[in-house]
Amino acid sequence: MRRGLAVLLVSAAVVACGPGVWISRDDAISRSKAEKGWARGQPAVSGVTRTDAKLMTWPDFMRASQVQSAASYAPPGKQRVWLVAVSGDVHYGPQGAHEHWVIFIYNAVTGAQIGRLLGPFDQTTGEAIGSDWPDLWSSFPNAG
Repeated sequence: MRRGLAVLLVSAAVVACGPGVWISRDDAISRSKAEKGWARGQPAVSGVTRTDAKLMTWPDFMRASQVQSAASYAPPGKQRVWLVAVSGDVHYGPQGAHEHWVIFIYNAVTGAQIGRLLGPFDQTTGEAIGSDWPDLWSSFPNAG
């Protein structure tokens, strides 16, 4: 009897979380601040000036970003993804390149990084160009 109740409570907790949402907005932002850049052991972003996170479905992300991606990166079923935008001094692109911002994409259930969108940089000098915040950020929906 107790075991049946425990299974029922776990099932109720899963249903209450919606389509597989497990990590919180704060957890997603914390993960983004812990990401490592191209230089071994160095943070991907230093001097963070701004962060924001949005929860959405993978199809919503694909529609808004217009990024071409393999279906293998998509989380299973109706699981959602967290997009976390971070601005500052970004060192995530090719060795030596700097960007003003990065958007990390996390599986909202596992917290695993699925991908990232990097801000633009000059191909010759490796220096960041463009605005300090992703222009496309406002086009992403937010279900969380």
